[in-house]
Amino acid sequence: MTSLVSLKSGIETLDANIGTATSNGKATLDSPMSTTTSNTPQFSFDFDKLRRNMEAFQARFDAYIANDRKRILEERNAFEKDMAEAREHEQHMGNQIEHYKEKEAELVQESAREQQEVQETESSIAEFTRKKQDLTILRDAVVAQIRETQSLLDKKRAERSVDRAKFLAQSSLNAPELAFWEQNLGMRIEGFKDDQLKIVYSLVSESSWNREYYVLVDLSDHEYEVLRCEPQLENSVLEGIVARLNESRDFGRFLTDIRKAFKESGL
Repeated sequence: MTSLVSLKSGIETLDANIGTATSNGKATLDSPMSTTTSNTPQFSFDFDKLRRNMEAFQARFDAYIANDRKRILEERNAFEKDMAEAREHEQHMGNQIEHYKEKEAELVQESAREQQEVQETESSIAEFTRKKQDLTILRDAVVAQIRETQSLLDKKRAERSVDRAKFLAQSSLNAPELAFWEQNLGMRIEGFKDDQLKIVYSLVSESSWNREYYVLVDLSDHEYEVLRCEPQLENSVLEGIVARLNESRDFGRFLTDIRKAFKESGL
């Protein structure tokens, strides 16, 4: 805007100078306008002054153009600098955007991974809870079975105690017969361990009357069991004798059957 005002001022000055030169013009006649054969007035202009004014105007105009060109160049340089800074800022912002996009992708992946871990943890907790419930049910069943087994064992112990009492009573009643067997039939009964009897036979083999045969009987359960037999009888023979004993509860017959089996075995 300042340059336009200066240009307008220079043009107005030029017009004023031209007007001044016109008003100061001199007629070529020696006297004012006279009544000669030519009525056309003659004027004389100061072209040197006009030229100087034109040169001054040209100088001011050139200076204006130079200043305006310089200003435009400076503004262009400033604009290019601003544009370069803007592009650099835009590139920086683009890099920042890409960086934050990568961060966002990483956060999304991390969130998905954590969500998966949470789901797996919840699934594991549910599985452990189910197993705990199953183990609780199994524990209750085992406890109930233990109680039932304990009750059965108590019952069997009671039955064994009754059988033992009956056996001892029967033994006391059979003491004379037992002494007869030990003295005349070659047999004696020894306590081996708790609830175990060792029944020793002699006078079995005609070739060796002093040779001893024995069986070891377990009385700890309701069912009698032969733990050891020397010499060893055939399994079928021994199992049959024990089965008859458990069925009849006749211990005297068992003693007779064992002696007979030893004798018939020829061992």
